[in-house]
Amino acid sequence: MASEARLREALAGLPRVAVALSGGIDSRFLCHMALACGCDVAALHASGPHVPPEESAAAREWAQVRGLRFISFVHDPLSLPEVAANSRERCYACKRALLGGMRAVLEAAGEEGRVLCDGGNADDQRAFRPGLRAVAEAGVRSPLAEAGLAKSAIRELARATGLDRPDQPSRPCLLTRLAYGMEPTASLLARVAATEAALAALDAADREATGPEGGFGEFRLRLAPEPVLQCGRFPERLAAAAQASLAQHGFAPFSVVTGGEVSGFFDAGPR
Repeated sequence: MASEARLREALAGLPRVAVALSGGIDSRFLCHMALACGCDVAALHASGPHVPPEESAAAREWAQVRGLRFISFVHDPLSLPEVAANSRERCYACKRALLGGMRAVLEAAGEEGRVLCDGGNADDQRAFRPGLRAVAEAGVRSPLAEAGLAKSAIRELARATGLDRPDQPSRPCLLTRLAYGMEPTASLLARVAATEAALAALDAADREATGPEGGFGEFRLRLAPEPVLQCGRFPERLAAAAQASLAQHGFAPFSVVTGGEVSGFFDAGPR
């Protein structure tokens, strides 16, 4: 695959890297390939109210099992005006502050000589991603995107090169669950995270019992501002348990939207 060769060539020229590790498939694959190419890899992870705590814990464990230097810090974007207003520029403002924080953390750790990279891929270049401007302005490298690797190719290569969980669902930050203009608070985001964790447990149990076609498929809880459960499918056998999970955290009644693209729910037009 030509894109794999381009990625390996790019990483070979970056001997010391710091990868912004969210714990998702893209940033994990970038760390995985950087190690395979002989790079000295440090993993940077930002926790905060917009990141479910179990994702931060999983990112730490994954990095440490692989012997990566793991550097974590707290990034709270809720005080940023664009984020507090939940504007369409929230991602740009959040990413700009995040990358500035990463630079500062690297400097404080004596690691400012590392090349800061993120897991942006070729699909991101074709979607509404205001944060890409912040990445470009900060001089951050996106080796996967530079190599022309789309999400499907990343999963294929992850599987071929032995990376664990190549089919890991995408889990963007919790701010994406709220309609533009809806004020995010730490307590609201925590309720969304807890609800999605409960749904994920239902999904995993159902897939284990029924096979890969079980569960909800990829899903998100959206607040439009009324609750909307967006999922690939909504099996009747899971309806009562899903209802109980959403009601427990104050998200009932809710509507269900199945099928279609899960990403970009609030960018497709007025809701």
